[in-house]
Amino acid sequence: MASATHAVESRVTRNTASMLAARVVMALSGLISVPVIYQRLGPREFGIWVVLAGLLAMAALIDLGLGSALVREVARAESAADRDLVRRLLGLGLGWAVLLGLLILGALAACWPWLTGLLRLGDLADEAWQATLWLIVGLVAGAVELPWRAVLEGSQRYGSLAAISAGTAILAAALAILVVRLGGGLAALAASAAAIRTLLLAATTHRQCPDLSPRWGRTQRADIRRIGGYGLRVQVSSGAGMVNVELDRLVLGGAFGPAVAGGFDLGSRLLNLLRLPPGFALIVLFPAAVARTVNLGTGWLDRFYLAATRYLALFLAPATAALMVSADPLVRLWLGHQVPWAAANIIILAPAYALNLITGAATIAARAAGRPGLETRYVLLSVVLNLALTVPLLLLCGPLGVPLSTALAVVLSTGYFLVSFHTATTRPLAPLARAVWPPLAAAVAAGLVTTAASRFLPNGPGRLDAALAVSTRAGLTLLVAGTLLAVGGHVGASDRMRLHRLLRAPAAVLSPSTGGPR
Repeated sequence: MASATHAVESRVTRNTASMLAARVVMALSGLISVPVIYQRLGPREFGIWVVLAGLLAMAALIDLGLGSALVREVARAESAADRDLVRRLLGLGLGWAVLLGLLILGALAACWPWLTGLLRLGDLADEAWQATLWLIVGLVAGAVELPWRAVLEGSQRYGSLAAISAGTAILAAALAILVVRLGGGLAALAASAAAIRTLLLAATTHRQCPDLSPRWGRTQRADIRRIGGYGLRVQVSSGAGMVNVELDRLVLGGAFGPAVAGGFDLGSRLLNLLRLPPGFALIVLFPAAVARTVNLGTGWLDRFYLAATRYLALFLAPATAALMVSADPLVRLWLGHQVPWAAANIIILAPAYALNLITGAATIAARAAGRPGLETRYVLLSVVLNLALTVPLLLLCGPLGVPLSTALAVVLSTGYFLVSFHTATTRPLAPLARAVWPPLAAAVAAGLVTTAASRFLPNGPGRLDAALAVSTRAGLTLLVAGTLLAVGGHVGASDRMRLHRLLRAPAAVLSPSTGGPR
């Protein structure tokens, strides 16, 4: 039993390290390429690029939730009959990808005259349409790769997936920089984004998992209903979450012009750095949690949920405070000049996104137990609240009202989800509160201390001054938060040992038998 547990933890450790390395490479590629693209295109054309990319990203979510559903089916497959069924289900995903591209192309062609006016494209409308066509090509390629990506994720072969993701991210960033430096516009930039990722994924999957290649075959209605019912609920959850983000860009572009939308998008890109570590950890932990729940039961899942939530809060709360107090110099360090909309977007959205990510362990617990519908109501509530609050807050606060409505919607709907999740699964809320309140309180206090001391810390217009401002503000925030947690006894000896294990082997969070919330 111990050897089996060690084998699982070793695999998750390797997977986590691989995905972390890939995500770091992808993030660095974006950090390097975006300033060049922004400076070469200019605020208006960059804003149009951001809005078009967001529009296609929303369209790409119409995958019926097959991605998550197929990952789950691959992770659960044990017998030859199971694998044969999975192959047929993977074939369904492949067919849907082609149909999706045709549907999106027809819908955008029909709505393009209306979108041209809504998004204020003006004299760039023709070039924007050409860019849109290339983005659709990339979207179809991304949808076609879905079955092979599901096999690699479901079989927990994240090393190969990470290598492909990192390599294609570097290639895409290099091509984008080359295109804009040679004077290319929106269409050329979109064409450069169509990379070879899909072919690499298909070839790798066929070599490593030949018995799980997609194929056409007769599938039982019951199997289609099973995967469709699970997938559609996940689709609503993930789709609604993306709509909250992309809706901001569309509203800002339509109400205030593409340049404002582009400024806010720059802030979102930096904000994604905060979401990077917990985001990749949750992706890696999902199939592992499914497998461990099948083998060890719901008792293990309960312990995993509380331990994972605790460590998410310990990381996210202080990191969010550090990001907020250093938002403005961080933008100046990245772009070389001040972009107020970007810094404001970080300050408004960071706390809401952090709170939402802390609940990521709850979403894993719900999906691992086969109850993704518990997410559906809360994400739908988030979209409804966002839509209801956007117009009033936009009129009251101007452009800042758009991300503010998103933040309020995320916070309120996340609170609703936690209560409904604990009620539906008969879990008490008190252990959750004990797990998250110390990091949240320490982060708030640290942020206030740093804000009060900021006028005594280095600052200035240049990149070197911005780097000093970021390092001193973030460092002071993390120092104060860590000190408060240690002095208050919220991080004891067992917690420090567990954190040390987590730093050396992230899979330690999958063995919540020691430490954890008290």
